[in-house]
Amino acid sequence: MYPSGRWDGFWVQEYVGRQAMTPFTLRFAEGQVTGDGRDMVGPFTFRGEYAEVTGEVRMVKQYYTEGGRRRHQVLYIGRPDGEGSIQGTWSIGPDYLGPFLLRPRLQKPTGDEPIHEIG
Repeated sequence: MYPSGRWDGFWVQEYVGRQAMTPFTLRFAEGQVTGDGRDMVGPFTFRGEYAEVTGEVRMVKQYYTEGGRRRHQVLYIGRPDGEGSIQGTWSIGPDYLGPFLLRPRLQKPTGDEPIHEIG
């Protein structure tokens, strides 16, 4: 359903606004999703599951210190937006939440790709 590889995305929180995640990795296989990356808070991992039929995603973003110690966790619950991206809501308990969007990173053509005639 979703491609494994590099992804881009952002999350929005009141008072800090829209915050980009640097390109990060997501891997999808047999209903499980894993990944890792970094944003303004620090390095993180993703662990969770997705429904192959509906595309619904539920995963936990675990933040770490630069030294590798665990910090707080964020729950991400999303669904496909119809264009290959995942949109939904992140939350930290009942008091902190906001929207997010994750999208596969598109590779730009290098100009060296072979031309395939359609005929």
